[in-house]
Amino acid sequence: MIQIRRKHTREEIVDQCYLSIEDVRTLFEVGYKQARRIYEIADEIDSEQLKNWRIQDRKVRITSACKATGIPLQVLQKQIKNG
Repeated sequence: MIQIRRKHTREEIVDQCYLSIEDVRTLFEVGYKQARRIYEIADEIDSEQLKNWRIQDRKVRITSACKATGIPLQVLQKQIKNG
C-alpha cells in the first residue's frame, strides 16, 4: 500500500528544525527554482558551520534558510502566526 504524504502548512513548517526543498518552497511561498537556490545557500551555511556534526544530510536548518533569505526567524514566525 502506497501512502501519500500530506502537504504541510506554513504554520506546521515554521515549527520544524530541519527543512527539505519542498518545505522551503512552502514556507517562503516561492517556486521550485528559488526554493532550490535558498536550499543550496542554506546547505553551504550548514556545511561550513557544522562540518561533520550535521544531523540531517538531506535537510537544512530553518535558521540557515532564514539567513539565506535575509528574513529573521522571529519575524517569519510572527508573520505566519498572525496570518
